[in-house]
Amino acid sequence: MAIDQSIENLEIMVIGSILNEPASLDNAMSKLDPKDFSNSQLGIIFSVACALKREAKAVDANSVITYLDAHEELQFSNYSQTINNINRQFTVSVDIDDKIDTIKEQAIKRNLDRFASSIFDTKIDHVSFNDQIHEIERNFMSIIGAKKSAKFKNMAEVSETYQQRIQVVVNSKSELLGVTSGYQDIDRVLNGFQDGNLMILAARPGVGKTALALNFLINAADSIVQKNEKSENGKKDVVVMFSLEMGADQLFSRMVGIKGSLPVKLSRIRNYSNLEWRSFNETINSIEELPILIDDSSDLSILDVQSRLKQISNDYNIKLVVLDYLQLLKGPKGATQNNRQQEVAFISRTLKGIARDKDINAPIIAIAQLSRAIEQRAGVKGNARPQLSDLRESGAIEQDADIVTFLQYKQNETLEGSEEEPVIQQDQTQNTNSVIVEFIIAKHRNGEIANINLIFDKTSSSFLPMPSDNNQNNNNQ
Repeated sequence: MAIDQSIENLEIMVIGSILNEPASLDNAMSKLDPKDFSNSQLGIIFSVACALKREAKAVDANSVITYLDAHEELQFSNYSQTINNINRQFTVSVDIDDKIDTIKEQAIKRNLDRFASSIFDTKIDHVSFNDQIHEIERNFMSIIGAKKSAKFKNMAEVSETYQQRIQVVVNSKSELLGVTSGYQDIDRVLNGFQDGNLMILAARPGVGKTALALNFLINAADSIVQKNEKSENGKKDVVVMFSLEMGADQLFSRMVGIKGSLPVKLSRIRNYSNLEWRSFNETINSIEELPILIDDSSDLSILDVQSRLKQISNDYNIKLVVLDYLQLLKGPKGATQNNRQQEVAFISRTLKGIARDKDINAPIIAIAQLSRAIEQRAGVKGNARPQLSDLRESGAIEQDADIVTFLQYKQNETLEGSEEEPVIQQDQTQNTNSVIVEFIIAKHRNGEIANINLIFDKTSSSFLPMPSDNNQNNNNQ
């Protein structure tokens, strides 16, 4: 590709300014990479100046030449003469800020041109089509996200943002900062599900993780309908669920049970009374109106999730995301494929990045499995409760998450070490089986930890709040 002479002249001016005025290097380093220079020799000079700066050494023509003398792999023809010529050209300080921005923009344009050419030449392989699409998307996002900017903010800027946020809270009709969970005691501790937060909901199989997440999802969707407010950007609010384990029809069945407090096993539906049939149909109609989007693809990667949420954010305001479940997600093909812990660490880091993405900026609840270590401790008195170290496959999940929560059946205190479920209500005519489940907030980056009791009706998959008095003594444990 031919070098644009006008761009090369700007690059020479930037290098000349750096050699004569080292202070100008700071702004250049915050925005440019050596590969952004259309002239590769100038890119090498810039990389050497950056290396000297990082080593806290003087940056001038002589120091750059001396560095190149010692690094043969970086040398190019007549490098000493080229550097001295540039240095002599620019002995007067020049404002290079605009020139730096132009160089960066032109570098992005060149990369986009190469990208477009590579797309044109791409041969589609139907066997690895999805992997090819992800690679294309990843390359494109890498190009458009390459424009660096200084990330430091002074206290006046931070203060302004903080005061704007406080003003929104003061003017809001809601007492919560975030999206409601639908449970007063949980909202009191978490202040709702906060934008940009990653929350882990973990338990062993069969304790009700998916059921509780669906209760959260329905409650959040109900609150959107009840508010019936138009957003400033004109987009509608939605909640989103990715289900890698259950199909959409199974989830809908559970939603009917939760929303209508109905037993939804086929054996029970066949024997519904007229009243139950009426409630069943009314519940289906009400769920159809809820702003819930479901993706039940069973073979999702974290990049699929990122891409699809980006697409949704073009048309909707995403208020809550539920992912069921984290360990079923795949990382990018070939990346850390021989180390599952590293792959899960990549997934959890990416999930946190998705939550904070400026276009998405929504709370994400990721369901996760606990390891069998908790079962191995079950017989030890007082040591059968979930711990952060029980998060399966990766300590990075604990590190990246803003909130880590566990679900556990609350054991009958008269049955020490027993695995029996604590039945609190049993009505054989209705075939219900309700148990007390502890919602344990084990990590809360921005607040307190707590244990909150909920009533889990396993027949309808609905969770009900316990009387507040029962939860007052469970906090901060």
